[in-house]
Amino acid sequence: MYIKQCLKLSVISMLSLFVVGCAGTSVRDTQEIAYSGQPRPTQVLIYNFAASPEDIQQNSSIFAKLQDQLANTNQTAEEIKLGREVADAMATELTQKIAALGLNPIRADRSLRVSPGAILITGQFTNINEGNRLRRNVIGLGMGQSSLDSKVRVLAPSASGYQELISFDAHADSGEMPGAAVMGPAGAAAGAGTAAVIGANAAVGGVKSYKSASAQQAKKMAEQIADELARYFAQQGWINPDLVR
Repeated sequence: MYIKQCLKLSVISMLSLFVVGCAGTSVRDTQEIAYSGQPRPTQVLIYNFAASPEDIQQNSSIFAKLQDQLANTNQTAEEIKLGREVADAMATELTQKIAALGLNPIRADRSLRVSPGAILITGQFTNINEGNRLRRNVIGLGMGQSSLDSKVRVLAPSASGYQELISFDAHADSGEMPGAAVMGPAGAAAGAGTAAVIGANAAVGGVKSYKSASAQQAKKMAEQIADELARYFAQQGWINPDLVR
């Protein structure tokens, strides 16, 4: 019994490491004002990223320059629910990451009055692909892969409206997760399907639990976004450069 338990733990540990190596996040197409001349922001307002055309309409002043590039504009109730969960996961994680940089993050919505000296982190999800969890966990090797794409913008209030400081695209995907079908008899005996689920949860980390794979990826995407913003914030003299990873 003890040997069987150890075998299970070993398989789970190895699979967790494999999942971390396979899942991917990236940032590209960065555009920025090299030196904004703005003082250290008094507040960093973090808005839920838009996940539907309705979100953009409700926050038209903030999302004014964002074009509607959602892959599916005729969303079902389930897709709308998923979008809200993904947006909440992103904003929650990003708030924690910005706080760790020594700044003052605030979860914001359209009812909040933007004060001088603040900056705004906004964005839009251009793709939320939940994939097929069963195929991802049992078959593996990229089958049923889920993915997430977003456009990120940092704005500052000015006399003529909002000034864009930096913008970029961010991507996250589940990667080619191994499954029970490729683990062989030993993997199946140790419950490799379950191990894949545990491995995925270990890979994304965090305390708050979300049901969807996309929300888990949003948390990892938030980490990548925070790293890109940390580089820019250090360049502006707002944070200690040692905080840039």
